[in-house]
Amino acid sequence: MSIFLDFDGTITTEDTVTHLANFALRFQSECQAKGQSVRDASHMSSTQDIAPSISLEEDDLSSRWDEVVHAYVSDYKSHVSSYVPCEPDRQCVEDEIAFLRSQKHVETRSLGRINECALFRGISPATFREAGRELVREGTVLLRPGFADFVRRAFAKGWRVNVVSVNWSAAFIEGACGFAEGEISVFANEVREDDGAVLGPGTLAGDVLLTSNRQESPSQGRNLTNSCDKRDAVREVRRKRNEVDLPFYYFGDSTTDMECLLEATRGVVIADNEQSTLIQTLRRIGKLVPHVRDAGTGEELVWASNFEEIIGVHV
Repeated sequence: MSIFLDFDGTITTEDTVTHLANFALRFQSECQAKGQSVRDASHMSSTQDIAPSISLEEDDLSSRWDEVVHAYVSDYKSHVSSYVPCEPDRQCVEDEIAFLRSQKHVETRSLGRINECALFRGISPATFREAGRELVREGTVLLRPGFADFVRRAFAKGWRVNVVSVNWSAAFIEGACGFAEGEISVFANEVREDDGAVLGPGTLAGDVLLTSNRQESPSQGRNLTNSCDKRDAVREVRRKRNEVDLPFYYFGDSTTDMECLLEATRGVVIADNEQSTLIQTLRRIGKLVPHVRDAGTGEELVWASNFEEIIGVHV
């Protein structure tokens, strides 16, 4: 049995993108204050001590980042408002998946702006990993109740636990999850330290699918940005492990998880309540999504608000 989980909003209680960006802005601000070189910083271990130099002033970088965020929001709203068929008229799985896949160019343009902004330049995987741990320790990033216990129970049964995410840093995810490096396999984008570019985890259609556990630097590949990318990543992982004919569970909270949820032996929607956008979308296209406590053994989709509700039912 394999378990695949989304990260933002599934393992965590909310999206962590803002927290990740704020960490990077603080990091670069400390760089300016300390005036350290990349070489000097690379020998330090604390996120508070590491601050490689960059050429951009703090205020300029913050303004550039605001522009990146505003441009993405504008692009997304424009795409949604012009897309046909509109939301109420998308009444089947095929129409909704086509809409989700149509957003790829919006995400790709946004990644291009992120790379040009260079917000993440000079930040190593080890630093991202420690940032994830620290943000959880200080309570800035909150994990869903029962997550750690759920994972330990899965390990005890010999199940593989994987994270598949459109987040920008697989190392950040590893740190936030709180397990030893390599215990949970993370398939996500990663930041190239030299220039801060957000790269894909590997060419999904090729012979190599890289994870954050690798020792080598991330190589350019197809970025994970939407539901199709995540579905293809899950398929490739299962193919390489000879698990194609074995059951698997998928846990997710947003429409970027829809294709994986629909393909899983059982898809588990993580939501604060049943008014979540994902649950309402699934119901609009004709899918039943009962709460995990009320579901029969044959239900393909269920929902739960945290992992405590799942423990005892599935593990």
